[in-house]
Amino acid sequence: MNPFALLGVIKQLENAHPKAAAFVRNELMTGLPEGTILEMTVTKPGMSPRTANIKITQEDLVALDQIKNIKPN
Repeated sequence: MNPFALLGVIKQLENAHPKAAAFVRNELMTGLPEGTILEMTVTKPGMSPRTANIKITQEDLVALDQIKNIKPN
């Protein structure tokens, strides 16, 4: 995907969901230390909520760092 197109999509999502964008910027993008618990709940129309969580480990941090350092071709 064209980097400029991706920036446009990101800006569109930020405008449509400002609270979620602020949350990601303030909580996720500032770093997640080992021991952090991430929890997500999804509620689809007409269905009961489903929740899952993970506790961030040192191995997770290494994997996330590797992903951040991937350079596009």
